[in-house]
Amino acid sequence: MNRLITTTLVALFVSSSWATSNQETITPNSPPFALSLEQLEQWSPQSKWVDSRNVATIPLARRDTATLFGYDGNPVIQDRAAKVLYAPDGMNNFGNYLAHQPKFNLYNFTHWSDIDILNWFAGTAKHTVQIPARPWVDAAHKNGVKVIGSVFLGVAQWGGSADTVEQLLIQDAEGRFLLADKLIHIAQFYGFDGWLINQETDLTSVKDKNNNLVEGEKNAARGQKLATKMLAFVQYLTANAPSGMEIHWYDSMVASGEVKWQNELNEVNSRYLSDKNLRSSDAIFLNYWWNKGMVDKSVNHAKKIGRSAYDIYTGADMWPQRNAQTAFVVTDWYNWLFSDGRAKTSIAIFAPNFNYNFGGDDKSEAFSLFQKDSTDYARYYATEQRLFVGDDLNLAFLDKQGWPGIASRLSASTPHLSLPFTTSFNTGHGLHLFDNGHKTATPWSDMAAQTALPTWQFAIFGASSNSQFHVSYHFDDAFQGGSSLKIKGEDSRVRVPLFATRFAITKNSELQVTTKNSLSGMAIYLIDANKKRWTFSLSSSKDWQTSTFPLSALAGEQVLELGLITEKGDVAIDGLLGKLMVTQ
Repeated sequence: MNRLITTTLVALFVSSSWATSNQETITPNSPPFALSLEQLEQWSPQSKWVDSRNVATIPLARRDTATLFGYDGNPVIQDRAAKVLYAPDGMNNFGNYLAHQPKFNLYNFTHWSDIDILNWFAGTAKHTVQIPARPWVDAAHKNGVKVIGSVFLGVAQWGGSADTVEQLLIQDAEGRFLLADKLIHIAQFYGFDGWLINQETDLTSVKDKNNNLVEGEKNAARGQKLATKMLAFVQYLTANAPSGMEIHWYDSMVASGEVKWQNELNEVNSRYLSDKNLRSSDAIFLNYWWNKGMVDKSVNHAKKIGRSAYDIYTGADMWPQRNAQTAFVVTDWYNWLFSDGRAKTSIAIFAPNFNYNFGGDDKSEAFSLFQKDSTDYARYYATEQRLFVGDDLNLAFLDKQGWPGIASRLSASTPHLSLPFTTSFNTGHGLHLFDNGHKTATPWSDMAAQTALPTWQFAIFGASSNSQFHVSYHFDDAFQGGSSLKIKGEDSRVRVPLFATRFAITKNSELQVTTKNSLSGMAIYLIDANKKRWTFSLSSSKDWQTSTFPLSALAGEQVLELGLITEKGDVAIDGLLGKLMVTQ
């Protein structure tokens, strides 16, 4: 894989130097987040490689399909059989922290409803095992999104070695793969959801004592032997992983031990998904150099071996400097993944972090400079929004040309299945930290502090294609956390669905809405299971105010959608939504 970078607590453990250190900065390649194979061999809950602060505190939430209703009240689109894996390139460089960070412009993510799995994609030739950071796992789990770590076996010319692979594959006298058991234990201990096995070492390569490639020499016999053992390792890992833990294989190594990307599921690589009716892995992540015909071949071969086509994650490399599915430039690939509105396979989005750390080159301008310039957050957020909802930044419109957005044909999901429901639209970082509308601290980041964010970001129904009605995150003022939701524009027919829900209202339930500035003419609405819309008018105030609305009239009703709607025409809207709560 080309790259930019070269639930249950099962035991008590003693504190260590890692657990007691005051971690104020990101630590890309050190425990507890990154382990060499030597450290993996020694790992136990009592070892010095453990940090108790990295144990996830949020179990994986249940979630349901989120149906988006159009302006006419009919469901919009969308397929939900396919899954989306999201793999930012270099999560060790972006997210390896455990406490509040004194910096706003760290990497962040908000579109949890549009993905199913976050892959903690990272690794170096030495740091083979990459463990997700607890703040990100907690944020994902709140939204029902799994997080899988990475086992990276590097490209030979970048330091990868067949010796390293052989070390990973050690077995005891009973044939158990000892380090596979360690991987399972680590995932259980820290509370994340599985592993991507990214084996990119050419096992036929020969190296000297300094780990330099010996040109012109190959050891085919050793390569084939290790490749056979690697397949057995993955099968063992998959068979012994507990229910719910996922093991994914990346499309790279073949039976000879050589690295030969197939870019489709076929006779060459399908053994790493299923081999003679034996389940080798839960999913395969295909490389990026494919076309429409190859997608169809993958689907047909999955049927042939008795596996779902949705166990195939067809890879899309979005990085602007690589010639694959270049972000917003190459767009046909997305259409190739669908037929009659149905996704053919699942999708793996690789390197979507171009909105953060792509600084531009002679061919492409930077999408944002947020990594270096904290004031450039609007472009950073708009680019992530564009990735999911298309060039027009509005999911209510289907982009007929250009980039349509990942979410344009795939239904979102919602974890909001029961009461109470609450959000302060806090994205998990801020220029300031606010408490009840009062500014209390300087710039900060902590993904674990992220609250529920809109299911759809954003769909503005009723607005014309050139409307200036906008919804966005606002960081200069907030009620709780680091951000609020800004609503600005003037349009008489706008509806903005925010949250898909499945909760039932009780006779004591209340809607509480905290707002600021000019929101007269807007209302919060709820849509019940009978598609009846209930509206609750908002008012304007120069200070933060909380309005409470009894919901006893809806007692027993299930609420399917919660959002914003205009009630009056020709009224200028320019206000903030700071907190939204539906009580039990």
